[in-house]
Amino acid sequence: MSAGADRRWEELARELQFSQLDQLRKQAEGWRNGLIGLTALVTVLAVLKGRDDLSKLPSPWQTVAILLLGSAFLLLVAGSLIAVRASFGKPGELLHLGGQSLRKWTLTEIRRVRQALYLSMSAFTLGMALVAAALGVSWTQTEDPAADLVKVASTTGDFCGQLVSYTHANVTLLPTTGDTTKPLVLRTADVRKIVPATAC
Repeated sequence: MSAGADRRWEELARELQFSQLDQLRKQAEGWRNGLIGLTALVTVLAVLKGRDDLSKLPSPWQTVAILLLGSAFLLLVAGSLIAVRASFGKPGELLHLGGQSLRKWTLTEIRRVRQALYLSMSAFTLGMALVAAALGVSWTQTEDPAADLVKVASTTGDFCGQLVSYTHANVTLLPTTGDTTKPLVLRTADVRKIVPATAC
């Protein structure tokens, strides 16, 4: 390598210390934009692709899924705010006119921006993991069909199945044996007794 090329590399290395903060700010701004975009995408996917109604989850899993989604949302918002702080600095911060004070502030700010970027990335990673866990819970935990099973004694016979509806006119059951797709409708006037069942 020629002496001229060596000198040029030395000059670039010296100039780099003065542009380091600007480069970090640009990285933080790019990360902030990506984080906000991915947060919106994850939110849309969770709403559109997840279970439509978390209330259909069994009781403990419903609470778990809501806590996971709430924690993920808070982490993603916190990560976005940290990235915004790294991109634009602290609002209302005074400018440093002296060379030494400017140098000290710049070095401190470089350290803060780096820490903010790492925190933002960590919050995003953990938030994504929590969203994935919540989706896993909502997709793998199903309703307990035995929770709605009842035994019905009526004037026409005894029946067992999943209780679909109970009105002043009719009692509708979904049988668990035989043709399970066709509801069984009984007149309420013919029903003598309805009791919960654990199995049919």
